[in-house]
Amino acid sequence: MYDHRLATRLYELTATLFSLEEIRMFGGLAYMMNYHIYFALWDDYLVIRIGNESASKLVEGDDLQNYIDMAMLSTCTLPQKIAK
Repeated sequence: MYDHRLATRLYELTATLFSLEEIRMFGGLAYMMNYHIYFALWDDYLVIRIGNESASKLVEGDDLQNYIDMAMLSTCTLPQKIAK
């Protein structure tokens, strides 16, 4: 299970950025960019890929758009994966 309202909000924030692939996995919902997880929803958690440097800069109270932007920048730096 995952928070459908948060999924809708995330979709609205990211729909125009890239061609993201939405995949259901582990009982949640993952958004993939170049076959890497960009962010995911699982139970009532938002899981984002932001990298070590950005993680150390997180400040409680930052808005969701800042997290999504950090995740996008981190995920874009990863090498392209080949689909299996």
